[in-house]
Amino acid sequence: MKRPENIRYWLDEHPPAHISMVLAIQQLSFLGVYLVVSPIFARSLQLNHDQSIQLIASTLLASAFGVLLQRMQRFGIGSGYFCPLQATSSTFGALVLAKSLGGIASMFGAVTVVGLSQIIFAQIFFRLRSIFTIQIAGIAVMLIGLGLGHSGLKLIVQPEVDQYATNNDLLISLLTLSSMIVCNVWSSGLLKLFSAFIGLVTGITCSILLGVISVHEWDLVAQAPLFMPPQPLHLGWDFSWDSVLPAMVTGLFLALHGFGALIAAQRFSDADWKRPEILVIRQGIVAEGITNLFSSVMNGLPITSSGGGVTLAATTGCTSRSLAYWLAGIMTIIAFMPKVIVFLEILPPSVMGAAMMFLACFTAMTGLQIVSSRLLDSRKIIAIGFGLMVGISFEPLRELIYHHIPDSMKHFIFSGVGFGVFVAVALSAIFRIGDHTRLRRRFDAHRSSIDDVSAFLIDQGKAWGARPEIVRKAEYATWQAFEILTEHDLLATTKDGQQAELELETIFNEFTFSVVIRYQGQSVPLAMQPPTHEEFLLNDDGVLQMAGYLLRRLADSVSIRDTSEGCILKLVFSD
Repeated sequence: MKRPENIRYWLDEHPPAHISMVLAIQQLSFLGVYLVVSPIFARSLQLNHDQSIQLIASTLLASAFGVLLQRMQRFGIGSGYFCPLQATSSTFGALVLAKSLGGIASMFGAVTVVGLSQIIFAQIFFRLRSIFTIQIAGIAVMLIGLGLGHSGLKLIVQPEVDQYATNNDLLISLLTLSSMIVCNVWSSGLLKLFSAFIGLVTGITCSILLGVISVHEWDLVAQAPLFMPPQPLHLGWDFSWDSVLPAMVTGLFLALHGFGALIAAQRFSDADWKRPEILVIRQGIVAEGITNLFSSVMNGLPITSSGGGVTLAATTGCTSRSLAYWLAGIMTIIAFMPKVIVFLEILPPSVMGAAMMFLACFTAMTGLQIVSSRLLDSRKIIAIGFGLMVGISFEPLRELIYHHIPDSMKHFIFSGVGFGVFVAVALSAIFRIGDHTRLRRRFDAHRSSIDDVSAFLIDQGKAWGARPEIVRKAEYATWQAFEILTEHDLLATTKDGQQAELELETIFNEFTFSVVIRYQGQSVPLAMQPPTHEEFLLNDDGVLQMAGYLLRRLADSVSIRDTSEGCILKLVFSD
């Protein structure tokens, strides 16, 4: 693991207390946009103001519990990364269905099923880690970024269903976004660290000066009580078997969303990141599932890892695990303070939309870098392409999709990120039919060229999604082995006096790319040390020994063995 250049406070480093507090408030200010999800849902359920506050407070408390659980990484629970959690409106379909089947209390029984489903799917993801490849990880991260940007742009342009942005709203968004960009690009130190927070403060200040926050909204803040503890089970808890399947599908899509957010956390924290740590991801999704079990008891909404929160931490240069304690502490305090909750509710959508667009740039480009870091063949291009198209098109075409599918299906398709990843995973699983992890081909040592060998290895690298630099390294080392065998007459001759053919085999797994050369003849001396000057002068095999020594240096592992069927030279390259 290597520290990224843009990270000022890394995983196990502890920022000073005053910096940690501001960073935690910055996170909460950004996550405040998702607090709007709770009152929107409360209005759709016709809850009164106090019940709405309780719903938000319970969700906040569950989020605080979840971010601590992610940080802990104990007993197979938690990813060990700073990974905030958020509510999402994409879960409304399953919850509304549960309410229609058994009343409000049944919704929280459905949340319990969501949590249990996430725990189950975490184990399934681990078992199917050969399908959840680096390309699937990149698609998940990219769709989180694009979804974040789409939501942000929608908040700026059309904050409500029948309401469009005014000139003041657009001005506030522009000033908010500009201040974030200026602090992040042309500043360093604390200004860059607090770039998102400075942008949010700028946007809120402009909103107050321009009168965008109405008098009625300020009255709501003034009338809210300063202190009121969250009440577990204030809306009750019940269970309906008819809501189990939609809740399980919701758990699957939240697990897929968490998969992408946790990969983003890994990628942002390691400059040498190469592949997803599926064990860590499993533990992180299990933590999400347990958090939702806690949320159901508190009568809160289902929550999942926040890709935007993870990106905010990386963008501002602090991925320290200790930030989880500060954020959890502040969330817990605010959960007991309705006045602050109401204030976060009235923050202008134009400000939050600008913040989401700012963070979306970093998340989407990180996903693109992950996908492009590997070679792609037609199978992977089709799987990634369809997953990306479905994920991007889902939000704009949501109504059209819902119009053409049965009502029973509408509760199963609700998240662009989850749906896009699901399509990519399904196609990847189908395309594994006939996809082999090893392939052999024979080459004429004298008539074959380096282009022939390179084309064979590149085709295999594309089929398996290997990194381009590893394949290039294998190309060079394999051709050097060919030259050693031919130039030093190590190959046996056939009856017609020609040198025997070579058989080239490639083997790939999650961590290595191997090339196996089978041939009839003498073995290559793989010297551990280069020959001395005296050995060069006195020994006719000095040049061959040097060639064998250099070949050993070209690969991460080189071995040769003689068998009754000939020699087997194996070159192993760590991916």
